[in-house]
Amino acid sequence: MAAATPEQWILDMPNGEFVRSLTLYSEPYVKIRLEPSSREYKLPKALLCRQSTYFAAMFDGNFKEGVEQSTTLEEIDGVVSTRSFEMLVQWLYVSRVIFDEATSEETITAVLQFVRLADMCRVTGMEELMAGRIKAMIVGKAPMKAKKRAATAFIVHNACLTSEHIMSAVLLRRGHPVRTILTTAAVPAYLNRANYLSEALENCGFAVDLLKEVQIATKSFQSDVSFVTIQDPLSDARISLVCNE
Repeated sequence: MAAATPEQWILDMPNGEFVRSLTLYSEPYVKIRLEPSSREYKLPKALLCRQSTYFAAMFDGNFKEGVEQSTTLEEIDGVVSTRSFEMLVQWLYVSRVIFDEATSEETITAVLQFVRLADMCRVTGMEELMAGRIKAMIVGKAPMKAKKRAATAFIVHNACLTSEHIMSAVLLRRGHPVRTILTTAAVPAYLNRANYLSEALENCGFAVDLLKEVQIATKSFQSDVSFVTIQDPLSDARISLVCNE
């Protein structure tokens, strides 16, 4: 069962329980250090352990971390960084994350780092929210291009998606909403032979996921003499596929 978010605790608590819950934000504290950046964070143990079984096992056990009430996390490209850890802390406190990246592509990269770190630390509750955020950015940035003799347009969701995004999402568990939304977004690109998917298609996990989504999409095929359309799985719009003239 997924842990309740801090916001849910606050909104749903009777006043007496709310007052008692304030201890979640007070001592004792634990220290988490990131290396090699040497950034150190002092966080309420109760809040951290209630939201994360990963940290609960670490700080409530008899391991070195439990004795010293401190740990070091090695920074991992695409997962553990100062940015992703601070996003995780923000989520633990207020169950929301503020993204201030300059472009949609950079924001999707940040979202992926955040959800992968949350997945590693077994912090839940943000999966659908982050998938929805990515979907909104992808659909909002999707280029619509006119096609000769077609009543619709063809669309490829690659204005803010990269092969690196796909490869990062595949490292999430199968069925994770963020992994699913990025696979779904790749369907029009795959059917329209977009080059940016070439590297990602070499990953067996992604290829299997994509094949399943393509099979679903093909159920909406409609053909005419000069063009074929499907229902875009993200926007639900009818879109044309690129066909040989």
